[in-house]
Amino acid sequence: MAFVKGSIKNGMKHLLLIFFLSTFSLEMTAQGYPLAKERPFNSGEEIELKATVGFIKAAEAQLKISDIIYTMKGRPTFKIDVFANTSGIFDFFSPVRDNWGTYFDTTRFVPHQFYRFISEGRFRKNEILYFDQSEKRVTVAKLEKENRQLKEKIEHNMTTNEMQDMVSGYYYLRMIDFDQIKVGEIITINTFFDDKEKPFSIKFMGREVVKTKLGKVNALILVPIMKKDGLFEEDNTLKVWLSDDLNKIPLKFQAKIFVGYLEVDVKSVKNLRHPLSIVQ
Repeated sequence: MAFVKGSIKNGMKHLLLIFFLSTFSLEMTAQGYPLAKERPFNSGEEIELKATVGFIKAAEAQLKISDIIYTMKGRPTFKIDVFANTSGIFDFFSPVRDNWGTYFDTTRFVPHQFYRFISEGRFRKNEILYFDQSEKRVTVAKLEKENRQLKEKIEHNMTTNEMQDMVSGYYYLRMIDFDQIKVGEIITINTFFDDKEKPFSIKFMGREVVKTKLGKVNALILVPIMKKDGLFEEDNTLKVWLSDDLNKIPLKFQAKIFVGYLEVDVKSVKNLRHPLSIVQ
């Protein structure tokens, strides 16, 4: 029981790194990839996901694009939020209440601001990143754990003026035209996370039909290339399925962890911009 409890705590402490880092922080070397002619999402889109370990419900997540177009530095932006929380026995051992968000330029497809408010067990982390893409700089505002008052600001230089964050990286990934990506090709995206640039890569493995609560859906198969750590049992044990259509919404994630298989499945969707590729 102690082993299981410890595994659950370690897994939940980094829930979003399993839940979203797999796709939503895919750091790409970036905007050099062929993009679809039509944007895959619009204001008001909502996606709900649920995570299970075996038959046990572990967590829920919501991806929401605000109905309002915000202005940042004179530019129109989408405000995109990712919310995640544990449930059931996982919530008892180490409750997670996380909010990650970005202000994503509607035409340049880069973030102007990123924030994360993390509550995982006793762990707290609050910060806001201010991107100056034209000057290749990002300012990280560290906030107090309890009241979110400003504690310090740290400025970093960036190597590119097309840097992504943990959330915007996924929404940029959705815009890539996979009809022009070869099976076996690796996509790499530059993102800024934890005070430094962290290029992550993902491999396009092909296509298949996936059974979901929304029906059977044509899907792209992606494998994030991640280093072995204390949670995953071996390299590249995480697989991701995105809808093989103009939306490219997350349909399913699967990862092998110490306490079994963590599976994340789409639960519901609202206000998709394009029809979902349902197999009749």
